[in-house]
Amino acid sequence: MTNTLCVSEKYPPEYIKKAHAATFANEREILVSDSCKCFYCGYSFNPKTEEPLHWIEEIYPRKRTLQCPLCGIDCVIGSASPFPIHEPEFIRICTETWFGGISRISDGLPVPAP
Repeated sequence: MTNTLCVSEKYPPEYIKKAHAATFANEREILVSDSCKCFYCGYSFNPKTEEPLHWIEEIYPRKRTLQCPLCGIDCVIGSASPFPIHEPEFIRICTETWFGGISRISDGLPVPAP
């Protein structure tokens, strides 16, 4: 992963860094969210109905990190976060920042069905 921050007046670099941090050890936030979005592939899902959910065990006392049910990348953010996870510009900036423009979102590819 790269971390070259994209420039945006609406979403400054510090905001994007905080959004990326919200994808780590995010079990508590994910479990109270009613929707989630993957920064890498763009998959949106409800964590209460999506099965199975795959978690990465973090070093105690941190909570687990959710992997995307579709692509397996650990860059999922929940609607309980303070970030606009369903706003296309926000997700595009996140993916371009953290994946250097190499993702389904940056390539303009449709999100495949699970």
